Amino acid sequence: MDLPKYFIMDTIKTLKRLMLWNIGLMILLLLDEYIKEGYLIKISDFLKFFTHENLLSIGLMVLALIISIYVKEKKRLR
Repeated sequence: MDLPKYFIMDTIKTLKRLMLWNIGLMILLLLDEYIKEGYLIKISDFLKFFTHENLLSIGLMVLALIISIYVKEKKRLR
């Protein structure tokens, strides 16, 4: 199935926006952690349920997924 070029371009723009929002939210999350706790990342907090570190790791996984889809769509466009 061949998708129209405008659909792929629109998808690429959406993925760029998602990447920027995700990066921005992760930066704000780290800033909040630093202001409230006084440190950026504490390794022992990864083992606790629902901490800033867990949200950050989920955000990084989502960002990796978005980037992989973005690269795949960019290659399809060529």
